[in-house]
Amino acid sequence: MNKIPEPPNYPPHISRPTCAEQEIQVIVKTEVMPEPSRWDFTWLQLGRNSRAMLVSVVTAPLWAAALRDVRAEQTDAGAWAMAGAAFFAALWFDHARHRFLTRVLVWTTALGAVGALPVFSALVILLTGSRS
Repeated sequence: MNKIPEPPNYPPHISRPTCAEQEIQVIVKTEVMPEPSRWDFTWLQLGRNSRAMLVSVVTAPLWAAALRDVRAEQTDAGAWAMAGAAFFAALWFDHARHRFLTRVLVWTTALGAVGALPVFSALVILLTGSRS
């Protein structure tokens, strides 16, 4: 019923002569990468930001005057909303384009808002909830 087939006919095992021991040398060359400095502040972009701040010293008072007019004719909340919308739009443009003028626009909106709006009293109200 169950027939077991005959084993395959393999060629006879040929013993090969053993080779003499060979010496193997492995040479590993690694490049030692310098460890990055812990005091790397290149992300601040000091040169680019300082030049943009110098230009925005001229343009920020114009933006501050516009915000003061909004604050006088409307409310503080309207001026804050306008300043915040302009600042975040400038940040978005700067992130998308990485141009000098967009960085100037960011600094202009930031410095103009600080110059025209009551920043410290707004922080106190925001943090404490007290208007007195």
